[in-house]
Amino acid sequence: MEQPLLRLGLLGFAAPAADRLRTWATQTQAGWPAWRESDPHRADAWMIDGAAVDVEGRDGLLIHHPQGSGDRLTLNRVEVDRPLAFATPLPEGFASAEFFDAADEHSVRQRLQRFEAWLRPLRTQFALGGRLIEQLPVFKRGVVHVLHDGRLLAVVDLDRWQAGLYIPARPVDVAMAEWVRRPELAREIPPGFMRLPLQRILWIYTVRTERDLLPARYRQQVIHLRRVPRLPVRWFDDLHLLLMNELLAQPGTLAELEERTARPAAELSRYLGALYYAGGLTTDADSARRALAETRRDVLALQFEQTDQVQDALARDSGVSEQPPSSILRGAGHSPLRAVVDRKAV
Repeated sequence: MEQPLLRLGLLGFAAPAADRLRTWATQTQAGWPAWRESDPHRADAWMIDGAAVDVEGRDGLLIHHPQGSGDRLTLNRVEVDRPLAFATPLPEGFASAEFFDAADEHSVRQRLQRFEAWLRPLRTQFALGGRLIEQLPVFKRGVVHVLHDGRLLAVVDLDRWQAGLYIPARPVDVAMAEWVRRPELAREIPPGFMRLPLQRILWIYTVRTERDLLPARYRQQVIHLRRVPRLPVRWFDDLHLLLMNELLAQPGTLAELEERTARPAAELSRYLGALYYAGGLTTDADSARRALAETRRDVLALQFEQTDQVQDALARDSGVSEQPPSSILRGAGHSPLRAVVDRKAV
């Protein structure tokens, strides 16, 4: 069974401790997800050095990050939307049940496994996304039920491009499930299922797999930006944003993009694959031309950080509401981490 790449944000650690945590976390264990250090704003989970934390009020935290730089980040614990844990010692007057010993490899691995358990909805979506890519050539339209041992795990509506996923579903069950075509009347999503756009499920898979999924025609033909994918803004890496800007300015082949961005073709192919499955790319020049005004508006809004308005509009356009079991799937436009601006220095 394929395992996802999960992103770990390290906050407040001095270089020696951060290096040690990075080494332990990235040692992939067979049958378990792989962890890689990430930009904290895009991370799936956080490890925070308790010694770098100051408590502000009831729920506010001030994190000195990177340690020794003078830079600081604020975090309100009420807004936390992903699993986190603090390395001991914790600051005076601060209580948390989520803590670990950053000098003990066993303690760190236990914490990562707790993160993986908390992130099971994300991992289940990864498993569903992988199966969806395999099944799309077979089930191009209509309604499909995903079944395992007689239990309905997901309803996939390829006409409305949405899915309902059984909240307690395990990744392994989804990976082994049977896909069965059903009549249109069976598209209703039962209670206890979360409702998700398929492009989000596909994105979760494509950015966390090691597979190169870019279709063959996109390796030879001219690539056009079709639209800004309907996704939370913080899900985009810098290279996704760069590629959207480049393609809006001038469509191009994969080879031309390699030259224009000075990034290797293999890396570009993986990032383009994610944009493709999220509905962002096309090789049809006429299709891209018809949507050019809207696409230009949305890319410009991203550049000027008008992200809340853009994503709210995109969410309304999709016509799909979400009912996630946990806030990790809520899809906030911004990370709850906020940089502290020293106004005296401005």
